[in-house]
Amino acid sequence: MSLIQIQDVSIEFAGNYIFRDISCVIAPNSRIGLIGPNGSGKTTLIKIMLGLLEPGSGTVASAKRLEVYYLAQSQQIDPDKIMIDYIHQSRQDIFSTWKQIEALSTCSGNHESNPKLEEALNHFHQLGGYEFENEVKYVLTSLGFEPPTWQKRVGDYSGGEQTRICLAAILLKPFDLLILDEPTNHLDIAMITWLEKYLTKQEKPYLIVSHDRTFLDNTVNTIYALEHGSLAITKGNYSSYSEARRIALLAQERSFERQQKFIAETMDFIRKNMAGQKTLQAKSRLKMLNRMEIIQKPRSDRSFNLSIQKRDRSGNDVFVLADLCLAIDESKILAEDISIRAGYQDKICILGPNGCGKTTLLKTLLNEHPVLSGYLKIGASLEIGYYDQHQSNLDPSLSVMETLWQIVPDATNGYVLSWLARFGFTGDDVEKKVSILSGGEKSRLSLSVLIHQNPNLLILDEPTNHLDIAMTDDLLEALKDYSGTILFVSHDRYLMKELASKYWVFHKTIRDNRILNTISEIDADHEKALELTFSNPELEKAPPTQRERKRKINPWYLEQLHKKIEDLNRDAAGLHEHLMEINMALADSKTYTDEKRVLQLKQDYADTEENISRIKEKINMHEEEYLELSYE
Repeated sequence: MSLIQIQDVSIEFAGNYIFRDISCVIAPNSRIGLIGPNGSGKTTLIKIMLGLLEPGSGTVASAKRLEVYYLAQSQQIDPDKIMIDYIHQSRQDIFSTWKQIEALSTCSGNHESNPKLEEALNHFHQLGGYEFENEVKYVLTSLGFEPPTWQKRVGDYSGGEQTRICLAAILLKPFDLLILDEPTNHLDIAMITWLEKYLTKQEKPYLIVSHDRTFLDNTVNTIYALEHGSLAITKGNYSSYSEARRIALLAQERSFERQQKFIAETMDFIRKNMAGQKTLQAKSRLKMLNRMEIIQKPRSDRSFNLSIQKRDRSGNDVFVLADLCLAIDESKILAEDISIRAGYQDKICILGPNGCGKTTLLKTLLNEHPVLSGYLKIGASLEIGYYDQHQSNLDPSLSVMETLWQIVPDATNGYVLSWLARFGFTGDDVEKKVSILSGGEKSRLSLSVLIHQNPNLLILDEPTNHLDIAMTDDLLEALKDYSGTILFVSHDRYLMKELASKYWVFHKTIRDNRILNTISEIDADHEKALELTFSNPELEKAPPTQRERKRKINPWYLEQLHKKIEDLNRDAAGLHEHLMEINMALADSKTYTDEKRVLQLKQDYADTEENISRIKEKINMHEEEYLELSYE
């Protein structure tokens, strides 16, 4: 049985077909990756699937009572909403039932005397209300939200954090089908890896729009490729699709060339013999050509033919950092004891979790953020091209054309149009205001400005965000061929692996018996760099020093001391059992019908934990005394 079935669907805008006569099916076991160039109609197709847009022709059928949840690239949340309340509303059934329990509990001290409360508690249990709280904690912490931050207003989070909040809310919904549009935006690599595992463990279908080929390789088993108005369906992940497409294009190219050669030879025969002795043969061959099905020349991936040139060479030392402390201010240190170097023509990937300070490091290197302490040398003759992932350098009031004219005011109209066409801006696109551009269009415009400056140092903050795979490939090839120096931040694992010659890795380390954040340099080992940035070292307890026995001690005293330690251990074990009893009581839904009982149990839990802590201190003290006496 199909969840959604699309048959011979076409849609056009202003007389131009977005796609024509496409058919596809989403089944209960589907794990689909929807790919295609920016502007190919992926979002339009999704809206047709969801019934938000009527096709010009064709049919769309959906299963009855199908629960589909869609994560768009940009979603609006009430900024005054408390984050955890917004998350809880992902399960409105659980949320409303819990509110009902709270209301009924205030009117009744004993659930047995209130059948409605008993019914609500049973319903809450059947809905999986208790398990839902554990799932909420698991999803939120995996996406970088620790419990102390859950009571903040949504508006107090950054734009990237709000996107992750939307993703968490969608994942917690009771979906029959999940549709995610670029879900890896604003996730670090640890979060992307977690999301891959979370999705593949689901026993429900999903469709993902993504330009992250590694993510697609790890999550989908079918590729829907939307391009040139048609939809190609290939079984397998992105790598399988890419290889199958390469082989198909090669075969089509050879068939096209053979047919063109045959047509040319046949037309030459016809021209030579139409009026000669072989007229009948010539006419016969002409009829054959007229009936022949012509093989179309295969369309290659749209290419922007990017080339990044530099005017002048920089010095050998681009950046030198020694014993540097990277910080927001004295109260917020991001990394310390940093000693790293960027040399001429290095291609360095800056790697680390979200919030570790990657952008602050870039701003420091750009001399836009002060160094708290240590040494920073900025090389000579640097001409820096900086790509800001938020495109804050673009003036929203200007058009695409005016944006480029700002840096080349004396350029001719033809030159500007020709340059912008290299980045996919043609026709009316050049008159668009920056304020209405899509994320992908803003990225391409920023790159067009950056590359035109001919820098000898590129500093790139998430350069492939919002770029489709074809544009990402073109940019990657241009960066590989670039003869200057590159420092870049990216969560695109394919780009890292293909481009980086070394890594600057934010990570935790142990120095002077304390854990601190620092940045280390790793030479061209992708896996080692990833492993280091997400490692969590722990302080090791020093083993007890061996002491030489100096004199004999009364064995009776040692025996009494040993007995004290055993008694304390028994007391601690009893308290641990009591903690388990409290946990069982708190796990019982009936407990929550009595607010006073709940408060007592929580207070008892805290007191018991405190008593256990005190006993452990006494045990440690007596054990230390025992060891000291034993070796005197």
